[in-house]
Amino acid sequence: MLDAVAVCVAGSTGKDIQKLLQWLEAQGGPGEAGALVYGTRLPAHHASWINSAMARAHEFDDSHDPTGDHTSVPIFSAALAAAELRGGVSGREFLTAYVLAADLVSRLRLAPTRKVGGTDFAANTYAPFAAATAAGWLLGLRDDGLYAALGWASAQAAGSLQLQQGGTSTLHVHHGLAAATGVQGAMLARQGLPGMEHFLTGPFGFYQAYERGDYAADVITYELGQRFEIEQVSIKQYPSGRVTHGPIQAAIALRETHGLRSEDVEEVVVTYTMGGYRMTCLPEVERRAPTNVQHAKFSLFYTVACALARGHVDLGDFTSSALADEVVQRLASRVRVEVDPNLGRVIPPGIVRVRLRDGRELSMRVEHLRGTPEDPVRFADCVAKLRLCAGHAARPLAADRVEAVVELVALLEQQDDVGPLAGLLAAGTV
Repeated sequence: MLDAVAVCVAGSTGKDIQKLLQWLEAQGGPGEAGALVYGTRLPAHHASWINSAMARAHEFDDSHDPTGDHTSVPIFSAALAAAELRGGVSGREFLTAYVLAADLVSRLRLAPTRKVGGTDFAANTYAPFAAATAAGWLLGLRDDGLYAALGWASAQAAGSLQLQQGGTSTLHVHHGLAAATGVQGAMLARQGLPGMEHFLTGPFGFYQAYERGDYAADVITYELGQRFEIEQVSIKQYPSGRVTHGPIQAAIALRETHGLRSEDVEEVVVTYTMGGYRMTCLPEVERRAPTNVQHAKFSLFYTVACALARGHVDLGDFTSSALADEVVQRLASRVRVEVDPNLGRVIPPGIVRVRLRDGRELSMRVEHLRGTPEDPVRFADCVAKLRLCAGHAARPLAADRVEAVVELVALLEQQDDVGPLAGLLAAGTV
């Protein structure tokens, strides 16, 4: 949850975020919830829209690696908006809604048995379910009421990998819209409006429309209430497409282990999945030498070259000047990809080989990424990430406010009201 706060704060400087906020503010309506950092008061579903868009803007948000879902993007913003709208939401209630929504949406995404286009990229498509669950639960919906909220969410589910291909702000703006439709669905159900029935498994339901009817319903309910999928959520270490993280970590490890210098590298070979290749290597002309920041975030060539040349991949590596670095560009031109059909995971491991000018070959394999359940980060690491992200906020944030957020989240289960969280990171808190 602290990680979600961090990426929202950094995302306040995301592409077209201010344009979106200005448009949402111009729509009017009651000031039910706040936009983080900016402090603008908006209707609850509009607040969830802008905060979700910010959370996704820098590709720094968390990941449910078994499915590739961006778990906290819709959940955190929807829960926060609902908490502000209702008032008096305790930390225990907030946690319950968070865990419930994460568990449901992950199970819904695990059920399909076919992967469209060789990937399982459908985070935006499933986001309305997560937002409706979190907001609906906190707004008091249960049983038929929560079912109605999910029915409304299903009716507005949409999204496509094509959102990521254009290199614009479309991907994160739409993810915010997807969260907003979920919150709106919860509010419609709260008003007593019935949602779509049999929205998942009906003859024209969600799984027929999006998965051609290829799904295993028992996956959704297997060990329900005993196994919680939020335990499989990973904290990102790099602000780039998740499928690039294994190669990035392996490249950094190679550089540190062998003291590599960019000028010594003749060729870099990355063993990769077909899904990762399609997402981050095509079209090759743009991915190999990205001309905009969004394409760079989804460029295997750029991110691996950046890792080898600089020893890091962070927010400062995704600027126009960073993309123009001739050293990184030369290294990117030397990256070759080998697709291994036996790498069946959604998020591939890091497998990188480097051939040096003196003829030596070095290799590194990273099986478990830093920040995963197998190699978890500590709460203190998330605190450090929040402080880092605060330095990228659109408006200066007072250090004591940031530390107050850390304390509130650390003791969340003991809080009587989580509403102050949004206000602590609002405009004018210098």
